[in-house]
Amino acid sequence: MIGIRPLAGGALSGVADRHPIATRTVEPIATGPDYLTDVRRAQRFRILVEEGHAASLVEAALRLAIATDAMSTVLVGYSSLEHLEAAAAAVGRGPLPPAALERLAAVWRELTSDG
Repeated sequence: MIGIRPLAGGALSGVADRHPIATRTVEPIATGPDYLTDVRRAQRFRILVEEGHAASLVEAALRLAIATDAMSTVLVGYSSLEHLEAAAAAVGRGPLPPAALERLAAVWRELTSDG
């Protein structure tokens, strides 16, 4: 299985501002009508950081991407070498633990039931 856009075009960074060399416009993911809505919704996953499951939303998203044994490749676009190095460090920490996956599923259920 190949995972694409694990950061949802940057929305899962939780920051609306784009990197200077990043694509200026980003198509929204399936849950929102536009990029800013996706960014706002991504903030709900900050609980994973607050509870200590990950150091950042980006780390949480990347570690989620490798939490499935069937995932063989994850395609991510980076705007800087620093982003690539941070991603490598995140993946080096391994998949999210079961407690984090359970928390994420609960947040996702809330998110999708809110509309």
